[in-house]
Amino acid sequence: MWVAPSLHAQNTEPSPIVTNTQNSPYASPQLKAAYYNAEAQYQAENYREAQSLFQQLLDTFSSQPDQQPFLSGAHYRLAKIHATTYDYYNAKNTNGNTPVETHTANKLAALQNLSRALSIQPLNKDYLYFKAQLLYESNQPAAAAAILVQLSTLDPHSFTFHHFAAIALSQAAKRYPSASEIFAKQLLGFCDTWTKHLGNTEKVAQFRNLALTQLQEAEGVSTNQDKENRDKGNQVNTNQNWESQPINTPNSGPTPKLSNLNWAKKRFAMSLELYNFSAAHQYADTLENTAPIFTAHNLVNAHQLINQNQWAAAQDELTLANTETDPFIQLQYLRLRARIASNKAQSLPQFNTNPKLPQTQQALQLWIELYQQEGLTPNDLPYAISIAEQAQSVQYLNLWKQMAQDLESLPKNK
Repeated sequence: MWVAPSLHAQNTEPSPIVTNTQNSPYASPQLKAAYYNAEAQYQAENYREAQSLFQQLLDTFSSQPDQQPFLSGAHYRLAKIHATTYDYYNAKNTNGNTPVETHTANKLAALQNLSRALSIQPLNKDYLYFKAQLLYESNQPAAAAAILVQLSTLDPHSFTFHHFAAIALSQAAKRYPSASEIFAKQLLGFCDTWTKHLGNTEKVAQFRNLALTQLQEAEGVSTNQDKENRDKGNQVNTNQNWESQPINTPNSGPTPKLSNLNWAKKRFAMSLELYNFSAAHQYADTLENTAPIFTAHNLVNAHQLINQNQWAAAQDELTLANTETDPFIQLQYLRLRARIASNKAQSLPQFNTNPKLPQTQQALQLWIELYQQEGLTPNDLPYAISIAEQAQSVQYLNLWKQMAQDLESLPKNK
């Protein structure tokens, strides 16, 4: 059930009436009328018009000190709109055959509006949770985890807050290898808090085991590196950050063993998954200089361009994909083709109304192929789930939603 965002402090009821210790205990009738006019457009999914009306509301009432405590809801709605990708009608568009344009999600603008909302209501759970979602989606799991741990304290009986906090902590351990031990210990302690609040469930046990595994791995990496440094003696610079360095960069020595090449491939894929493109380019050097791989840098370029929402340019980076014979590289190209095909389908005006669009079906088949090759990653799942949902493919929709939970992807409230 939808609950209107508050025009007030900490009240989650639909009514905008609250206690204001400065002057009036209520928002002015003019502000309430303006808010609900904008909210009606938002609920009708007329996001462009809603954005304009919410912004007009802020422009009108922000200069009135007695009304400022009631403006957080407008900031929150603007954050929601900025974070949403949607099509809208623009009659002034004369550049194409149709006046339909696409608004692309802008998480930075959304976070800025959320900061304004939280400056008014710093403990509003809806605002904090949405900020954690945006930070997690922006590859900042540690920042998201800090907010979610706070939310788990504010609402100790919320499974969602505890579950998402554990996911974010585990992902932070993966995202920041040099601090993985710290996050693994934090996750282990958080599991005790989770048990205290909601009981020792199977889900808690899973995360506790994951934390123990991550802690062992962190300690093992440290031990192995110390041993390797001792064995190599003066040939090794002990101050070098081996976690971020590719093996066997040009002119660095003989061709690595197969196990080292597989390690480089894993690091290459991990760097792409974490949007660490500079490291990915370094590992691309390793792959292209030690294996019959020729276009690893093109793969990194394509991922960078997609991250910048430059889909046509990303498509151009796939020109030489068919020259590759390495199964690992072929799998990476399959992932890119599936993502690009998904974007093409989602950009069509008919996407939301016609589940049988050929472009949607084509994208779905690519995701099925990637799944069958065990290539789906947490970052793939939002694309795959969106396509399966629109194509009304119940089998794969349910399967991939379950995978999103199992792979510790961002939970969806659906």
